[in-house]
Amino acid sequence: MGTGRAAHEQPAAGDGLAQIEEGHRLCLSRRYEDAEVCFRAVAKQQPDWPMAHNNLGWVLQAQGRNEEALASYKTALQRDPGFELARANLAYLLAHLYVHIGKFDEARAMWRVLVERYPHDPEVLDNLISTALKANDLVDAGYWATRYAAVTRASVYHPMPAHPPLVTIPEPRLSKGKLQHDLEQYRYLRSHGLLGEVFDGIIDCYGQAVQCFNENDAALRQRVGDAVHMKSTYGRIVHHYPAARLPENALSRTGVNLDAEKAYLASTLGIVVIDDFLTPKALSELQTFCLESTVWHANRYAYDRLGAFFRDGFNCPLLLQIAEEIQQAFPNVIGRRHPLLQMWGFKYRHDQPATHPHADFAAVNVNFWITPDEANLDQASGGLLIYDVEAPMDWDFEAYNRQGDRISAFLRDAGAKPVVIPYRCNRAIIFNSDLFHATAPIRFRPGYADKRVNITLLYGERERSGTE
Repeated sequence: MGTGRAAHEQPAAGDGLAQIEEGHRLCLSRRYEDAEVCFRAVAKQQPDWPMAHNNLGWVLQAQGRNEEALASYKTALQRDPGFELARANLAYLLAHLYVHIGKFDEARAMWRVLVERYPHDPEVLDNLISTALKANDLVDAGYWATRYAAVTRASVYHPMPAHPPLVTIPEPRLSKGKLQHDLEQYRYLRSHGLLGEVFDGIIDCYGQAVQCFNENDAALRQRVGDAVHMKSTYGRIVHHYPAARLPENALSRTGVNLDAEKAYLASTLGIVVIDDFLTPKALSELQTFCLESTVWHANRYAYDRLGAFFRDGFNCPLLLQIAEEIQQAFPNVIGRRHPLLQMWGFKYRHDQPATHPHADFAAVNVNFWITPDEANLDQASGGLLIYDVEAPMDWDFEAYNRQGDRISAFLRDAGAKPVVIPYRCNRAIIFNSDLFHATAPIRFRPGYADKRVNITLLYGERERSGTE
């Protein structure tokens, strides 16, 4: 990102400019101690030149000497209150320090200073989302997530909500599973009159890509990725259903009541299963959102599973309303002490074996399903397996989330047994995120509208699950 940096734009008399330029070169080579010598000499020779103090602050910050860096930035601003680079560098450092000590509102104020200067910087926007979530401000988090998606995922077909300057983002990973999904989704949207005639040619392009695509052929992958229609649509948001906040409750009063939290607290493992989780209106709107919104970008998972994440467009007022009402409905299990930190959805192909067990880095996991029951061809399966053993506290994220063989060996040695929760539409499982869990084998009807969709919300952080 461009905020925390040394610079050499301003002129200086005598040897000052040469030393600034030398210090800047040394910074680029990460020779921070040598750069400090240059900047400190200039600051001593020309104490009224704010750039020298700004650059000294930056190189001190790069060495982890934050108190000294703050003092240098403040000196630069005393010399020139209008020096925007020093103001941005000071805000950037303060924002990180405030987050470190849990002062999230103060951190948000600093990130807002930065977003005025860098309105399209993904790092600034990402931190505005994170700090808003940690401060339990879901509306603000949703606003900044929309801005983030506009910068990184907007297309000429759906700008979300304006055309920002394009920023460099990694090329989306091509896969046959995502190409097939997107082809089916575009056909669905076109048949419902939600995409214009221009998509007839795009749909043809995707159809040809699906027929010829070979993930092992690098040259073919490059040709498909370079196609004009792919550049403007693949990994981009071309349609987004505006699922609005409901004037009434989104959570069903019959499914989510005081007994649900009591059941969780009474459970030895920390698990409660809730049927009729959402009201019929909320369920219908959420189904439409997942069918129509082209936000299923993440395709690094086995069995052609596709993920949709909060920052990439899996974001609407209704989802945030549901997240807020869950906190209210479980004041002792979740409440405000465990803010929402992650939210995503997953779509699955119509059949697949069980996934590898994993645990999530959170205090409480809320998982619910929204595809109609008629699509499920095996009423005894298709849901979730939750093992009666927690991930060891000394395992890191990589170990308990991605090292499938190690997890399987641990569960076998521990004699772990799974709690089997069959799939049902509008069923939620709220459980202790320390527990290993996996998706059960799936056998659903083929067809775009029948894909199994689950939504996950993660509240709090793992190491804080037992604290106030």
